[in-house]
Amino acid sequence: MKTKEMAALTNDIVQRYYKNDIQPFLDHVDEKVLWYGPAKGQFLSGKQAIIDAWSGEKHSLSFSLGNVRLDHISSHNSFCEVMMSFPVTTHYPDGGSITMDQIIHITWCERKTEDTKEKVSRMLVIHISDLYQKHKADNIYPVHLNEVYNGRLPVMEQGRHIYFRGMDSSDLYLLSNTIMWVESTTYGRHSILHTIDGDFQTSAPTSVLEKEHPDLLIRCHECYLVNPRYIVTIKRFTVTLINGKTLPIPEKKYTAFKKAVHGRWVETTKQAST
Repeated sequence: MKTKEMAALTNDIVQRYYKNDIQPFLDHVDEKVLWYGPAKGQFLSGKQAIIDAWSGEKHSLSFSLGNVRLDHISSHNSFCEVMMSFPVTTHYPDGGSITMDQIIHITWCERKTEDTKEKVSRMLVIHISDLYQKHKADNIYPVHLNEVYNGRLPVMEQGRHIYFRGMDSSDLYLLSNTIMWVESTTYGRHSILHTIDGDFQTSAPTSVLEKEHPDLLIRCHECYLVNPRYIVTIKRFTVTLINGKTLPIPEKKYTAFKKAVHGRWVETTKQAST
């Protein structure tokens, strides 16, 4: 199995799952699948058991995913292990919300279809883990979770999820508007993505990121890219971000940078008004 393709497929299925589009998930579940949890006592064996559980689940919940880290490994050409970690917020109809960190571990395998004998990818083991206790009235979705868990501040899906290649061969799907600035590292060969949720190392240099995301990042220095939405002030010859971080601006690039940021601010204001 091509682990890169399986990682991308896993991300797509999980992202759609939390948009309450579970059909892609069901389409890729193996007939003999084992499904564990996120809460104590949640165990399902076989695809039909999963279908039965989901068909009996009725809810009015919505979900928001934060920045996603995805790791994958293969020990055999017919199997692939994929692990995802991210914060997720459950939004309730009454306006309340609960946020927690979640880990999803999926074992993929290859199966031959009965009719065409073609090899297809199927989820053999699915393990979802959270740090909360299951309410006795809940089945799949944590409908009564607010009775047993007082969560964190909610995760808001800011922008779109953008793919980055991690330094440790992980896959990063980071929300665009959570990226504050980017720092060049290892003599310009790689970069550190500084986000509101922490720092992530990517194998791409700032020169590549600048070209790939011109609508998101502006270069203020040879070693730094910045997201204009987090800029508070621009003074000779530094730019200050909302968290107090200051980045240098070369004197020769000061006017051009200031003009570029101003243009982005105007564009953002127009988009917000429409």
